[in-house]
Amino acid sequence: MSRLSAPTRVPVGTQVAVHGTAVDAAGPGTGRGLAGRVVREADGTYTVALVDGRLVEVAPDELSSLADPPTQLPEPVRSGAADDLVAARTLFAAAVGHQPADPAAELTVRAVFQAPTAAFWSLRKPPEQVAGPGPWLSWEVEQFCRLALDADPVCLELLWSPRRIWVSDIGRELLDLRPAFLSQTISAAYADHVLAGFTRLAGDDDPDEEQAAAAADLLRLLVDGQSLLRTGDVGAPSREHRERLAAVRAGALPWEQVDAYRLELQQQLDEAAAVSFLSPGPDTGRVDAWLSDLRRRDLDATP
Repeated sequence: MSRLSAPTRVPVGTQVAVHGTAVDAAGPGTGRGLAGRVVREADGTYTVALVDGRLVEVAPDELSSLADPPTQLPEPVRSGAADDLVAARTLFAAAVGHQPADPAAELTVRAVFQAPTAAFWSLRKPPEQVAGPGPWLSWEVEQFCRLALDADPVCLELLWSPRRIWVSDIGRELLDLRPAFLSQTISAAYADHVLAGFTRLAGDDDPDEEQAAAAADLLRLLVDGQSLLRTGDVGAPSREHRERLAAVRAGALPWEQVDAYRLELQQQLDEAAAVSFLSPGPDTGRVDAWLSDLRRRDLDATP
């Protein structure tokens, strides 16, 4: 649509271009019209204040509006409420962390959802992360991929969790993509994550039940990291690790011994990285190509 359009009626205040006899009367121009603003309408004639301050009387056929009315613009696509995104557009969800002995105990659930592609064109972007409902924490698929490419331990734990709650067809594609997220950077990423967690827990020589459980979960991540570096998969911890992790979770060890166990696992993690068959960095190109194709498919499927 042309930027200049001939209006049937121009509201007062509209920016216009004046041309024809009115322009000639106002003074010689270039033939392209003079810009101004409608300040009055009476008896089918418009009074226009030109940019130089002069007033001219203009017939309807001697002016054009400079912009289409904003009401002609389509409404932007919204991603919807955060809870609705999780409920309707989750790709993959699974329980993570320690599996409680009580089957009725609340699970820790992590998930990945996909916001509508068109929603990213709006100034109001979809959320990157959504807390809830209940124990759920979900990432938008692009944010999840960024974190997983950085070897975020929680995101990789989700990808390898055997306790799956929901897997869509696209969720299966994401699971098939798991090898692309693996690299030797697991060693540094896991070590930094666990050290940060231990720093928050430090300062109590007699940790309570909640602190002991948190420490055990962090130490288990170091065990899982070793397995990923050695095999590209997460298997069940050895009997020795299971027993030691159980002792930490039960609060049977003083903090000094718990931290010594962390340092021991850290050294084993470094050793696993030194001989790992994994590449130095993740396959970012493969993940990016999949994500781009996912966005295009969603756009094509939008009515």
